[in-house]
Amino acid sequence: MRDVERRVVVTGQGLISPFGWDRVAAHHAFVEGRTGIAPIRSFAVEGLPTNCGGEIAEFTEKAGKAMMPPKLARAYGKSLKYMARDIQLAVVAAALAVSDAGLAEGGVDPTRFGIDLGAGLISTELDELTPAIQTAYAAGNGAFDFAAWGTQSIPLIQPIWLLRYLPNMLACHISIFMDCQGPSNTVTQGEAAAALAIGEAARLIATDRADVMISGAADSKIHPLSLVRMTMLGQLSTWPGDPTEGCRPFDRAACGWLPGEGAGILVLEERDHALKRGARIDAEVVGFGSGCDAVPGGLGTEGRGVEVAVAAALRDAGLQPDQLGLVIAHGSGVPAWDQAEVRGLTRALDGARVPVTGLKGHVGTSASASGSIETIIGLQSLIEGTAPAIRNCVEPITDQLDLIVGAPRPLPPNRPHVLKVGFTRLGQASALILKAQTTAA
Repeated sequence: MRDVERRVVVTGQGLISPFGWDRVAAHHAFVEGRTGIAPIRSFAVEGLPTNCGGEIAEFTEKAGKAMMPPKLARAYGKSLKYMARDIQLAVVAAALAVSDAGLAEGGVDPTRFGIDLGAGLISTELDELTPAIQTAYAAGNGAFDFAAWGTQSIPLIQPIWLLRYLPNMLACHISIFMDCQGPSNTVTQGEAAAALAIGEAARLIATDRADVMISGAADSKIHPLSLVRMTMLGQLSTWPGDPTEGCRPFDRAACGWLPGEGAGILVLEERDHALKRGARIDAEVVGFGSGCDAVPGGLGTEGRGVEVAVAAALRDAGLQPDQLGLVIAHGSGVPAWDQAEVRGLTRALDGARVPVTGLKGHVGTSASASGSIETIIGLQSLIEGTAPAIRNCVEPITDQLDLIVGAPRPLPPNRPHVLKVGFTRLGQASALILKAQTTAA
């Protein structure tokens, strides 16, 4: 983003993860190699390859309400009936980020205050549709009766049912609570969504269409339908040993990913606007890129989308690969995906020995939210000067990348840039570069 006059900085961060909602404590948990993976408690898991995931059991409706600002807590409680878990995670994380930015009591023209959020497929609660589906099958004597669906089943579904599960409802609720009257958008490109949303939000500020934007993503894959979907797609981990070791990014024994959930929300702000109000600046958004494998049927084997996205982000930032301080890779633990990412990153980094880590071995994948959660931890890694190792990566699949394995890595103090990579099973890729506000920077 070196060709624009309006610089975009990060002035607030909101994190909800299996390691809690304090980003410093969460970063320490990653660095210490702890696991956020445990047996799923919110529903019974039977007949699937694993019963574990990165569940945030402490994030209940009551806990979420308690985390909201007092003036919004009552309205939040009344709105819970309209909110799936993904929406609750997003709203609370946004409130944390806005408070962290010092904007909880105002300080921005609402018409110049917008939102650009990543979101995923929100799975319905089974008991909300099951009676209606059973009724249609019963009317057809075991075959689905579409006429009965229209006359008998639909009346059994709550009228507000759809409002709980539309992905744009994350941004909708946040806009209402935070009085965002400026630009609004939702990006639904899976694991690439968070960086795409942040990049787009930064562009809106840089081109003078907003002064402050809420961006990032929230998602939950701790759901029966998500686990069944992962299993049918052949993506859910089949690790035969300790389930907490089931997600093994870039490891030769990798056998799939584990589900997770969470939210990572950033407050982006035009730099002069932030300086005028005396805001703390955590980082600057300096580069953004996107790409696609363009292979019929989805993800290619060569990581072309990753290569294109990273090259575009580096070009946008005016950086060479060896100027990066840290790369937070996608690192899903799905073997074919990891291999493709390694090939794409290897070409994009062009021989530069930049430290590369991945975080899904600790907490699983929260899909669209992984990108922003990992960006927050990446920033904290540069600020504190230490990056976590890739958990469960015992035998790396490559030596072409400087993978951080075995132990956390001290980071060079004179390289304050972090690159976050994300991509989907359809080959869509995103890359985001932030310059952390470190002492050396």
